Amino acid sequence: MISPADKAAVGVWLVGLTFGLASIIASVLNRKRFKEICVLYKEKYGNLPDAVLLFEDVNTLYVKVAYSTKMDFIFTPLLWNRSSILTKNDDKDFIRGLPKRIIGPFYVELYLAVVSLFFFIIGLILIFAIKHHWL
Repeated sequence: MISPADKAAVGVWLVGLTFGLASIIASVLNRKRFKEICVLYKEKYGNLPDAVLLFEDVNTLYVKVAYSTKMDFIFTPLLWNRSSILTKNDDKDFIRGLPKRIIGPFYVELYLAVVSLFFFIIGLILIFAIKHHWL
């Protein structure tokens, strides 16, 4: 028989998986916007950061680290209001000043990923607590 704590852990993991899947779907839907930002960035600064060029065709389904590196020049200005360490340009105002229709969906992607991570951490804590018979 499955205990209520086990059910809770499974439920938390399923919620985490759902948000993780939603984040992946958002990243796929953001490909067009990413390319649009790249075109605008090239027009303003002449070229893209080297890491972006290296991982330009990588999406979140391949290697998460490569995708995160590629997206850092967009995510860092949006989240931390500073330029990415991967770029030589002071581009935070440029990225933050892009139209909301372009950058808004990137906030959604980030928030979905953070919520997913939050639920996975809670799930790990629940599993740990169940294993040690705290619940």
